[in-house]
Amino acid sequence: MSKKKLKPPGAMEAVITGMFRGQLINSLLIAGVMLSAFTLIITSHEQRQQYAKLENLQQNRDQLDVEWRRLRLEQRVMAEHSRLEQLASKKLGMKNLDLKSERIVRRISDGE
Repeated sequence: MSKKKLKPPGAMEAVITGMFRGQLINSLLIAGVMLSAFTLIITSHEQRQQYAKLENLQQNRDQLDVEWRRLRLEQRVMAEHSRLEQLASKKLGMKNLDLKSERIVRRISDGE
């Protein structure tokens, strides 16, 4: 009797099926990695765009803050008593009264 290697029935089919199954798993894994990589690229790009917008808005906020402070200072200067007095005397011809020219006006009600 000669010794022949006996293969279980369908061994070749099992090997081929295993190869295809392995390739399928590998293909799915590669597709998953590629999808993950593209998602990472898109997310990183969006994050950079949003960060650029944030920096732009912060710069705009800082400029507006400087402008607001300048306007507040200008408002304080314009509202100073000495400046108002000076403008009143120059433009309107107003002056401080002395005690001799000061007159007190009383309101007379209907009943008095």
